[in-house]
Amino acid sequence: MASLVRDLGHWFWRLAPANPILVRVVHAAGRRIRHLWMRTAYLGILAAIVIIGVLIMQSGESSLADLAKNATQVFNIVAQVQLLMVCILAPLFTAAAITQEKDSQTYNILLSTPLTNGQIVFGSLLSRLYFVFMLLVAGIPLFCIMMVYGGVTGEEIILSISLAGATALLTGSMAISISVIKIGTGRTIFTFYLAIALYLIVVYAMSNLSALIPPEAQPAPTTGARISWLAAFHPFLALAVVLGKTLAPPEGAVAHYGFPGRYLLAFPQYSYLVITVVTSLILVSLSLFFVRRGAKEGEITIWSRLFEKLGLSRKRGEQTRSPRHVWHNPVSWRESVTGAAAGGGFLARYAVLGAGLAVAITLLILYGFGSLTLSETRAWLFGIAAVEVGIALFIATATAATSMTREKESNTLELLLSTPLTSKQIITGKIWGLVWAAGPMLLVPWLTVALFVLAGMLGSGGRIVPPETLITLPILLVAFTASCCMIGLQASIKSKKTLAAVFSSMGVVIFFVVITSSCVFAIRSGDSPQFSAATWPMTPITALWVLVDPETGLVDQGVTIVPEVMKQCRLIVFIAAICSAAIYGLIGLGVLRSMVRNFDMIIRKQSA
Repeated sequence: MASLVRDLGHWFWRLAPANPILVRVVHAAGRRIRHLWMRTAYLGILAAIVIIGVLIMQSGESSLADLAKNATQVFNIVAQVQLLMVCILAPLFTAAAITQEKDSQTYNILLSTPLTNGQIVFGSLLSRLYFVFMLLVAGIPLFCIMMVYGGVTGEEIILSISLAGATALLTGSMAISISVIKIGTGRTIFTFYLAIALYLIVVYAMSNLSALIPPEAQPAPTTGARISWLAAFHPFLALAVVLGKTLAPPEGAVAHYGFPGRYLLAFPQYSYLVITVVTSLILVSLSLFFVRRGAKEGEITIWSRLFEKLGLSRKRGEQTRSPRHVWHNPVSWRESVTGAAAGGGFLARYAVLGAGLAVAITLLILYGFGSLTLSETRAWLFGIAAVEVGIALFIATATAATSMTREKESNTLELLLSTPLTSKQIITGKIWGLVWAAGPMLLVPWLTVALFVLAGMLGSGGRIVPPETLITLPILLVAFTASCCMIGLQASIKSKKTLAAVFSSMGVVIFFVVITSSCVFAIRSGDSPQFSAATWPMTPITALWVLVDPETGLVDQGVTIVPEVMKQCRLIVFIAAICSAAIYGLIGLGVLRSMVRNFDMIIRKQSA
């Protein structure tokens, strides 16, 4: 018995604490300046919030009850900021597990070592999560400061940190699973990041639907918000229960839902912890079976022999598909047809199309049955279309940003430059191929709006979306997408690495959209909706808003527009949308000429 316990202890010691991968990554990455700045920024933000909160609490005369109330408010802010930063930093740390070993060509060497599958998987997982967990531990003293003033309990601190840690564990397990199952590439990092952001935003928005709020849920005294069925599946909704922003119903009031419904409603914070931990264990367990499977590809197995006897396997040298017809510009064809562009191939693009149509049809059904009013339907339609446009622009930018760096990293740029294609043909082919590849994703918001335009024409409830949107929306979408492709391709030409190109191009696009949208929104005039109609189509977010819901977008809340003025505004929006597309086209043409003129010089400098 003693020997068995000793062997189990030695196995566990080699699996986690003394794991060679964990020791190597922690020892090497812990000295990097980048990680030092991340830790400093994380603790600096939390410390600044706590210090400002303490100074505000101690300013003036306050009773003990006021101090406890203020401490609770500061703790709520710190807990939410901590969870938000973990949701940002955890994918940033764990996403590197997708391609770090494969991109550095050390994955096959790792498989040839005596390390077991468990040591490889757990070492990769724990080495990425170590830095996130250390950030959470470092923030504990800041939380304890709030306990001095009262109003904050140790259970709330432990639960808030546990929710953040469970979220980091789930993202890390997902990253490891994508890595070892070999469905991820270097460009999967950005899709992985986008999927997490979309899940957090979409689920949080869906929690406000009355259909997902149980009748037993009572409004919270401070916020008036009620708990949703989705609280157990979302970190911020579960944290809201811990902070008292929403009240979980008593277990006896929801006992009639049975298992697991009553636990999901009565204890959403604990349910979220259990769900994330169990899901992480399942993902890690499945990953163990795929670690060395890729290294055995091509070997003869019992399954390959069986498939060969049944005639299901492909014979060597056999042609499996008909030849493809290449376009006049082969670069454009390669980017759009073969799935060489980043951001997903045929299946990913059409999966986005199918999911968008399913969401639009669901919203239309809810409106048809009277579950949503006209204003609520327009608000949800704008939100859904904004997410769909954001996905399309995100993928288009990431695709363009990896277009040339992919050629450099795979050593195919020299082959491309040795062809008779000129610089203009290469760059133009890249851009048109990228825009064409984004076509299915651009169809998603257009078809979503088209469904509601058609429903407004055929139904008796009146117009939902202006019909001219079917003309102006695709024109603007193509113009915005082409501009994002221009920015991404320019960054891809100037950068040597994919990560640098994508982050720089995404930073430029996000900065431009935020600044221009803020400026256009700030100059909105309630007294002159015509002026707003002329300026709002200039940016993606405001353009989509004024096209889908001009009654709400052009004026402040509570202000109505006269029908005659509304007709003038719709005409101005139509003309402004065409002019906006033309302006973006001229800017893009100038950027294209600049890229063509400097292409050879930049490539030569990088090759030197």
